[in-house]
Amino acid sequence: MTKYIVCGSLIDATGAEPQKNKAIVVENDKIKAIVDAGAVPTGAEKIDLSDRTVLPGLIDSHEHLIVDPGDEAAQCAETQNYLAMKAMWNAKAILKAGITTMRDVGEKYFIDVDVKRCIETGLIQGPRLLISGHPLIRTGGHAHFLGRETDGVSDMRKAVREQLKQGVDLIKIMASGGMSTKGSLPDSQEFSTEEIVACVDEARRNGRTVAAHLHGGPALKVCIEAGVHTVEHGILYTEEDVKLVANSPTWLVFTTGVGMVAMESPDTPAHFKAKASAAHANGLKVRKWAKQHGVKVAVGTDTNHGRMDTEAWALMEAGWSAMEAIQACTIKGAELCGLGSKTGTLEAGKWADVIAVDGDPLSNVRDLRNVTFVMKAGKVEFANAAAA
Repeated sequence: MTKYIVCGSLIDATGAEPQKNKAIVVENDKIKAIVDAGAVPTGAEKIDLSDRTVLPGLIDSHEHLIVDPGDEAAQCAETQNYLAMKAMWNAKAILKAGITTMRDVGEKYFIDVDVKRCIETGLIQGPRLLISGHPLIRTGGHAHFLGRETDGVSDMRKAVREQLKQGVDLIKIMASGGMSTKGSLPDSQEFSTEEIVACVDEARRNGRTVAAHLHGGPALKVCIEAGVHTVEHGILYTEEDVKLVANSPTWLVFTTGVGMVAMESPDTPAHFKAKASAAHANGLKVRKWAKQHGVKVAVGTDTNHGRMDTEAWALMEAGWSAMEAIQACTIKGAELCGLGSKTGTLEAGKWADVIAVDGDPLSNVRDLRNVTFVMKAGKVEFANAAAA
């Protein structure tokens, strides 16, 4: 079945200037071509988005489906059934916000495994998921209420294998302390060098990459040298830390919005607010350094579900152009996920992951929030959707 999406303005996220009066030709699950709107055949199935800006589906490179901003430990104490239903609800809302691909970096009870299966079999709506199962955490370490507590090299290898048994796409390790866990120091190294090396080695031998939660501190050098694929958050990095990332193959995933929400939410514990507030100003410096030194950057909402506009805005605050910020939300995320040849831009041969927004994100990047149409792999998931 061939469909024609008539665009008002088309931002293909390749870095090219936006195009007017174009139509995307969709055949089954892929983009067949991009043609002049006047070339749409009479009587063809047409989706009229001529009053909107059309972009590739957004890619959230760091998410947790069972947690919302606020008291994360209390939320993770809920029953397994409640958390599973919450994850399904959030998955639908995330897709409705224009996110067609999402990298899930840790859930309790392997809920991400089942949510991914439900999405792929059509039981529920949600983004295309890359999952990591349980995050690996030292006993009593950051987010111990969320993941699999792991101690020693032998246990680390076993823990990685447990995640692989569940069919995960990547491994998540809590390499540093964090904001949301009481008593945790965000710049402390939570695993030994030997444990981190074992994690990466076990994942790599099985064709998987490792995402390292890493706010800052000595764990960064260890993780870079071990070969982690991504470091997440990075809010406490020094300029020398940023240069270290820039001179490696490792990606840096910023998650700025969740800290901003945490500082404002009445549900956020005092210890979380204090740590987030103390780190906030340094986060802007890190984003500026990342831009200056050419770090490979993608972005994620963490628990601030759907708010990719905030992540794009935070990059622009640090000197990114609007187009570069949009690319961090699309093609850069695709490349990080190993899907750069399949999604992330609107080009012939790629999956038909297409969204439309009211407004012009190149003039006001916050318009990324005004999603009114979502297509994932050629299927219309939402049309005239309310803004997230």
